[in-house]
Amino acid sequence: MSMTSNVGNPTPSVDGVEPQYEYHQLLRRDENYRWWRPLAFLGTASGFFVVLSVVVAIISFVMIMLSPAFWSNDTEFLDSLDTIDMADPMMFTFLMMSLIVMIPAVWFAYLLLGAKPVGLLLSVAGRIRWGWMGIAFAVSGIVYATYFALTFVLDAVGAGGGIEVPASSIPSSPLFYALLVILLTPLQCAAEELVFRGAFMQIIGSWLKHPLFAILLPVPLFTFGHVYDIYGLLDVAIFAIAASVLTWRTGGLEAAIAVHVVNNTSLFLLGAAGLVDLNATGSDLFSLMISGTMTTVLTVLLLMVAQRKNIQRTVGPAPRRRPEQHLLQPWPIAYPMPDAQQPYWNPPSTTPPAAWPPADPRGGYEAQNFTSNDQDPLSPPAGEQEPPNENRTGP
Repeated sequence: MSMTSNVGNPTPSVDGVEPQYEYHQLLRRDENYRWWRPLAFLGTASGFFVVLSVVVAIISFVMIMLSPAFWSNDTEFLDSLDTIDMADPMMFTFLMMSLIVMIPAVWFAYLLLGAKPVGLLLSVAGRIRWGWMGIAFAVSGIVYATYFALTFVLDAVGAGGGIEVPASSIPSSPLFYALLVILLTPLQCAAEELVFRGAFMQIIGSWLKHPLFAILLPVPLFTFGHVYDIYGLLDVAIFAIAASVLTWRTGGLEAAIAVHVVNNTSLFLLGAAGLVDLNATGSDLFSLMISGTMTTVLTVLLLMVAQRKNIQRTVGPAPRRRPEQHLLQPWPIAYPMPDAQQPYWNPPSTTPPAAWPPADPRGGYEAQNFTSNDQDPLSPPAGEQEPPNENRTGP
């Protein structure tokens, strides 16, 4: 590295204006960004996810083997292993954990190959903005409470598309199921947001500058990860677009996580109470219209609140890293360098040169105040004559 490198200095501005990076462009903020780093990040995260998924599968297999119902040839228990029953606490826990492991997978991959600090995966502030997340939870809770209340009223008067919940879709232990929902659902929602609104948005945004690409391209991946009919998939797609817009316009995942947690937790808790079919895969046009309108209204409200609260949505360039410190360093700049060829292992002496002639121990010749009875210390002793100086001229 040359001595004129600007390592340790901030990125120079263009026309006096410091560049600003939106959330989907944060991978480009790092000075070590290369076009291939997002691919390496995606591959590393996928590898971590596969390994952790295998661990979850092994643990689940051991739990099944330890179950007495497995060894008693209980046909009902064996048949339940072939179907996805969201009302079954064991199946619910397995599915939630298989998604939750995406959190450490994408987090450690971002730590290795993402922007610095690793908190930029969460927001442009490099951390979770808890105050803003609390506001998003409050607004989402009010809107969803209104939405579910309106839905139940319409079902009660026969104007809604509600159906009777079968007994097989009601958990056998509602309180235990509700406890699992409260413990696991927030982590499951956070995991999906970290991947689909976090990692994928930043990967796409590092290659394509316009935010529309980062908003729309991950939507099919998130949508087709759900097993619904066409109306249900369209509802999921609307939610995915709304969460992506919130992430882009607020500069972080807090609002998207809040909306996702309130949505999923409410549905699972209502399912535990027998008010919602946990295994439903179908919907209708009327339900899609009501749900889509609610999602749109909630998104607009959160964007208005974010604008009023002046929530940070961009960040400036990252400071350049300082040069590495080596064991052998030149002497500090306070010491002058007398010679450009002076070797660094032999710095010049800092002791000032001695005066000449050397000072007398008794205070110096010129400092003495002699009297007539004093003997000059530099003159010959009394009674002796000064030896003749052959070089002296004159009398």
